[in-house]
Amino acid sequence: MPATPRRRPATRKGRPVLTREIIAAKALEMAGDQGFAALTMRALAAELDVTVRALYNHVEDRQDVVQLAVDALLTSWNPPPLHAATWQESVAAYAASLRALYRGRPRALLVSLDEDTPPASVHPNRLRNLDQFLRLLREVGLELPAALAAHRRLSLLVLSFVLLVDGPADRAGDGRSGLVPEDWLAAHADLDIPTLREAAALPLPTPDEQFDQLVASVVAEVRAGLSPE
Repeated sequence: MPATPRRRPATRKGRPVLTREIIAAKALEMAGDQGFAALTMRALAAELDVTVRALYNHVEDRQDVVQLAVDALLTSWNPPPLHAATWQESVAAYAASLRALYRGRPRALLVSLDEDTPPASVHPNRLRNLDQFLRLLREVGLELPAALAAHRRLSLLVLSFVLLVDGPADRAGDGRSGLVPEDWLAAHADLDIPTLREAAALPLPTPDEQFDQLVASVVAEVRAGLSPE
């Protein structure tokens, strides 16, 4: 009987054995919470409770770590299949997948500002999912330039929504995001801003309801660009 190959132990002295996957997960966690600027080899080693030398047994350098983190982020982005017969629902599902991706690691979204990533390092999902969305809009009758414009607008709207609406709501812990934080207004009680105070007192839809409105606006834009049959 052939010998069974020995498996590498999952733990050593009660701690997980260091792997590129573990490094990627922790690097993404740090970048998502603090931004990529905070992701140094020394800080990463401290978070993993290992030495910096131990990290270099698995990665080439800090740029390799950044790439691992970005790959881990985009590997998790898997929109559902998009269908022309139900294109409105497909646009909404694609937007929801973007929102979930961005919302999970908001500060990691600024990688293009924090890091110089070469074109060859672009994750296939970033290209594959864009192609899928553009193909959907072409199949329902939108010209390619208009499809690109719709995707650009959707991406920017979702990104800004996550940073300006979901982010504050998630940090507040109540699932809601006001027009202006109450403590801002209280700190400037003597400021003559009656219209803003009146607007801030109005009830706002929940973030989910606001997101549905955002998606509906993009769907309406796509519908307006379709040629009448």
